[in-house]
Amino acid sequence: MSNRTVEVTVEADPLLVPVVRNVAADLAIRLDLQLDTIADLRLAVDETCGLLLARAATPTTLRTRFTLGDGTITARTELCCREGTALPDNGLGWHMLTALVRSVRCYHTCGAGGEKLAVIEFTTGDL
Repeated sequence: MSNRTVEVTVEADPLLVPVVRNVAADLAIRLDLQLDTIADLRLAVDETCGLLLARAATPTTLRTRFTLGDGTITARTELCCREGTALPDNGLGWHMLTALVRSVRCYHTCGAGGEKLAVIEFTTGDL
């Protein structure tokens, strides 16, 4: 299942985060990742979604694209954020996220309609 991409789009609602989390876990299981890595991935998806949802413009959607590599998963999660919203690069949630994954970064970009998107991208996998 290497070098494939799966995208999940849900309303920006905390009640729908388990859908994204479960897709991530299913993909990790299919890659035969270790149980600890799968648990960390689930927590990382929760933290990522939580950090972004706190900055969401309403109404908007939460979009996560999972890219599967050889023993790795890269997750890129984005949503339209409120104007003047700072990126989540500190605080407890951010530190938890950085402890759970191999690499993580966050940035702003523009969407197709010119809207300001907040993005968190991380990579995880077995070492």
